[in-house]
Amino acid sequence: MPTYSIFTLGCRLNQADSALLADNLEKHGFSALPWGQPADLLLINSCTVTAVASGKSRQLLQSARRFAPQAYIVLLGCDATAEMEYWRQCPELDLLLPNPKPQDLHGLLPLGLHRENKPVLVQSHALTEGFTVSGCGKHGDRTRATLKIQEGCDFHCSYCIVPQTRGPSRSRQKDDILREAEALLERGYKEMVLSGVNIACYQNNGADLPDLITRLLQLGKGFRLRLGSTEPGPCLRKLVDLMAAERQICRFLHLPLQYGEDSILRRMGRRYDCQAYENSVLYALEKIPGICLGTDLILGFPGETEDIFTACCDYVRRIPFALMHVFPYSMRQGTAAANMKERPATHRVKARAAAMRKIAAQKAAEFAQSQLGKELQVLLEKSSPKAQGWSDNYLQIQVKSPEKLTVNSFVQVKACEYLGARRLTAQALEIP
Repeated sequence: MPTYSIFTLGCRLNQADSALLADNLEKHGFSALPWGQPADLLLINSCTVTAVASGKSRQLLQSARRFAPQAYIVLLGCDATAEMEYWRQCPELDLLLPNPKPQDLHGLLPLGLHRENKPVLVQSHALTEGFTVSGCGKHGDRTRATLKIQEGCDFHCSYCIVPQTRGPSRSRQKDDILREAEALLERGYKEMVLSGVNIACYQNNGADLPDLITRLLQLGKGFRLRLGSTEPGPCLRKLVDLMAAERQICRFLHLPLQYGEDSILRRMGRRYDCQAYENSVLYALEKIPGICLGTDLILGFPGETEDIFTACCDYVRRIPFALMHVFPYSMRQGTAAANMKERPATHRVKARAAAMRKIAAQKAAEFAQSQLGKELQVLLEKSSPKAQGWSDNYLQIQVKSPEKLTVNSFVQVKACEYLGARRLTAQALEIP
């Protein structure tokens, strides 16, 4: 039986794509091995959102060729698209698959996984609105599955290469999403994460994101939905109202801010100002007590001065974020920002990113501690005696119970002790 291994870089959407590729391979007789073992087929699902992410793909390829010198190696994804000319000349690589990723990977592989002297480039197929995918994502033994509902982006923020690597925004057919969701539930997954480049843009046959979620909830009880990254937009209030009404939707909302000062937001090409963003956040906090509010921030963008950075810090401090991802700006050729001047010095960017991460750590601790004494729903990822899982509002919970607790089950708990970062201990209240 041939073997395969996948290494996935980047976003949840890449995770969903990798899971679908794994399903395709296993239907054709392949079995999975952990990355690092000399499998017959190695796949690198790449990311190019930052220079660091792009560099990791190159490091992974070199490492893979060392630990599996005879393997057939495939590179897919965003870096395969953005840096296609580089990869076409890479002798360690066998197959290059730019976006959109193939639905039938097995059909592109040569008999016996025979290697050529240079990479084989497979041109991507046409992009379609109302697309479908084949199969059902294979997520291993995890309790959580990532469900792809949308692709691409039309926003063209000045720093972002994604519209060039994933194409325009397009939504997956609602019935096809429901088909895979049912299959994932049959495979035993108790949490599904709705993922895309911008899931707030979902539109299919008159259904927007809240409409899609309403239909998914009709599949039954015994599972929960978590939203991936959600851009601020017109459907947000409708979405928050639905989250407030439906307990099966996790109390987690990741709204990328990118920067907390209006002049930088304008240079970034974002479609809101700080006040509009804050209004959206305050509405969610009012409607959904205990919600975990996540965001992304880019530091060191062209035009950032010390005064502007201070204003950004002041803004972020007053917003009750619970989870912040902080990135130094990474210049990507092909974006509008690549031609912008007034870039802060590298040492200043590093210092500012470090300062913002301190704010992020403090806010994460404050949120976690605010949940002490509260009742939370936890989906267990480890069984007793070290039962552990994630709450619906995205805290890592160690669960104490006199009863045996089993992985992939829900348990109601009362948070009782803070362990640092986003971790708590809790006492089980209801035994599944």
